[in-house]
Amino acid sequence: MELLLSNYQPAKFSNRTTQKVWLENLSKAEQVRIATGFISSASLIELKKMVEVNEKPNIEMLIGMHYFDGFTKQQYDCALALNETLQAQNRGAVYLSNAMRFHGKLYSFNDAKQCFGAVVGSSNLNSLFSAYKIYEADCFFDGDNAKTIDKSIQNIFGKLGKIITDLQIDNFIQNNDLLENHYGVNKVSPEELTRIWTTKTDTSFEIPMKTEAKSNLNCFFGKGRVNQRGFEMPRPWYEVEIIVPVSITRLPNYPANRTFDVVTNDGWRFSCETNGQNSKNLRSQKDLTILGKWIKGKLEQSGALTMATPVTENVLSQYGKNTMKLSATADPNLWLIEF
Repeated sequence: MELLLSNYQPAKFSNRTTQKVWLENLSKAEQVRIATGFISSASLIELKKMVEVNEKPNIEMLIGMHYFDGFTKQQYDCALALNETLQAQNRGAVYLSNAMRFHGKLYSFNDAKQCFGAVVGSSNLNSLFSAYKIYEADCFFDGDNAKTIDKSIQNIFGKLGKIITDLQIDNFIQNNDLLENHYGVNKVSPEELTRIWTTKTDTSFEIPMKTEAKSNLNCFFGKGRVNQRGFEMPRPWYEVEIIVPVSITRLPNYPANRTFDVVTNDGWRFSCETNGQNSKNLRSQKDLTILGKWIKGKLEQSGALTMATPVTENVLSQYGKNTMKLSATADPNLWLIEF
């Protein structure tokens, strides 16, 4: 048994993390079984793409809490899409626990002969695919212990689960704020938001939202990270990096090659940075999905964008805006963004 920790500062103790061990075993498995309480739309879409770009593994997954606690429409559609892909390729299925709430987090990895590894602990699927800065603790097992866990997961599927298409779900959660309680993001009070926006200066830049097929807002469709085994992990659905034209980055007072805080017009505060040649890259600092969740989340909530589909000119047209406005405030380290 090996204890796995998230290993974030200041509690950094070891080199092996759950995410690293999970991905390492995933890439060499023929069959993966997952029993987890909660999921996110993004983790399901990323898992679906992983299935599409790799010949293995087969995947069986039980979603343990959402039948009782509710799905958003987006989460449910993503779960159906993953199940459809798995079943169409004869590579597994998505199950829901409809007998009772299941809040465990169990993962097993099998080769052609037997289970060779399993993870048990606090990590939901969300934290395994993306850089969520929540400190998790898990245990990795091999040998007979791993086989026992794998057998238990199969028993849980049999006792608690039904294939998602065998269950009728018609009521959905309406509110799904992607940045709520997100590491590195703060919600600004209405009073503070009003005060900050009164400090806005005349310096501003209208940054075009580009719709290249595999970059900018569509990084998800670019090449994923490929390990030494040739196994490809897709890029996160919400990964975004805005490429700003040189005609803008060379303008006076553009925040070139620096880090600064931004406050959005709907009241979120987080850090961004500009870097690269001519400061052409504009992105959220440390976690590229923060800015992506804000931009793509707005597109999704408006109905203009469907998950796992590209941001196109038509999507931006439906949304009604194809630029993001970046404005300076009286504080040189604080900028405002509107989209």
